[in-house]
Amino acid sequence: MPRHSYYSAERFLLSREFFGMKLGLENITGFLESIGSPQNNYKTIHIAGTNGKGSTAVMLASILKAQGYKTGLFTSPHLVSLRERVTVNGRKISQTSICTFVDHYRKILSKRKLSFFEVITAMALYYFNRVKVDVAVIETGLGGRLDASNVLKPEITITTDISKDHIEILGSSLSKIAYEKAGIIKPGVPHLIGILPEPARNVMIKRCKLKKAPLHILKKNEFKTYINANKLDFISNGYSINNLKPQMYGEHQLRNSALVVKAASVLNENGLKIKKRAIREGLAKAFWPGRFQIIERKTKPTLVFDVCHNTGGVTAFVESIRNRFPNKKVHIITGVVKRKEHQKMFDLLGQLTESFHLVPLATHRTTDLDDLCRSINWRERIIYRHKSLRTAYKKVLKTSESDDIIIIVGSHFLVGEFFDKKLAYE
Repeated sequence: MPRHSYYSAERFLLSREFFGMKLGLENITGFLESIGSPQNNYKTIHIAGTNGKGSTAVMLASILKAQGYKTGLFTSPHLVSLRERVTVNGRKISQTSICTFVDHYRKILSKRKLSFFEVITAMALYYFNRVKVDVAVIETGLGGRLDASNVLKPEITITTDISKDHIEILGSSLSKIAYEKAGIIKPGVPHLIGILPEPARNVMIKRCKLKKAPLHILKKNEFKTYINANKLDFISNGYSINNLKPQMYGEHQLRNSALVVKAASVLNENGLKIKKRAIREGLAKAFWPGRFQIIERKTKPTLVFDVCHNTGGVTAFVESIRNRFPNKKVHIITGVVKRKEHQKMFDLLGQLTESFHLVPLATHRTTDLDDLCRSINWRERIIYRHKSLRTAYKKVLKTSESDDIIIIVGSHFLVGEFFDKKLAYE
């Protein structure tokens, strides 16, 4: 039996946030080597990008599971429980497994002063080996070059998208951000990129040449999307599959789906066999909470949740709302963290509504509402400030009609709190 209770093990893991964010591989590499480099005992797929990397990882893992592979998935951040970050065939890591990991390695983790993300990454890589997965899909946390997940010997690396986010860490230009993301490219390992801005694409091309990594590029003429039907056709170099119907909704998710299909074709060429049946089934079943998630209820407004928190993500979200819910009255509840392009985000969201309901987030990173109200040009929109998410939601419920749309958008912290407090049932 584990010495730690789950509560004490989780408390230890979360306490590693005290060490802040560490960019660099020395710490985690040393720890993994000390426990036998478990990440080298199974196949891996490594995914980076500003937006779309999580959705792409979830869809690819779903396809691999449908093919019959025992599939690990590592994503971040979580919404409610940190157990969401580490799954095998869709099942979250057990509390017992987390306790066992902390029991075995707490002393060495403390001695090496691994950060929270380093510890969670190491735990995932250890767990996937312990349960003997065939393949694991690993999403980077931040950037790529110095990200704790960049310790893999993958079958393929993927860059989904490059846009401006975390510019205080990754750089203020697309080229600088792309340079950090391109750090996951390995010598001789195929690299697949989505539809990137030219400056970012050029960085990827140069990096692949330097590393002698075969480069595969998703091209716009390789897929056709049917937005109203949320459907996709794909054809590339003689590889074709039609009438794909992903569960994840939106034009951006159709692009992500096309990238996943292209990834499957590259993996096929390199020995990881994936049949078209598995692609079709995997895309149809792939689901990730908080990503354009819709909850419809009788006699109450429809709820839509999205964790988008940068201009690229918000742009895709606004487009999806307009396609899915045309001519509907929209109410937006939102809260944001510091150091984001707030003006651009609210200008985009302002296309959907005449008013905003602002709430503080349950994190020290939350933007002060007074500061937010002073710093934004709201363009004559009505702004409501609330002390909590619960009070905001109750206010919106009272003032909305049953056929309206209530949107909870802007942060993982916000959507996670809504689910954790089960506010949809109030």
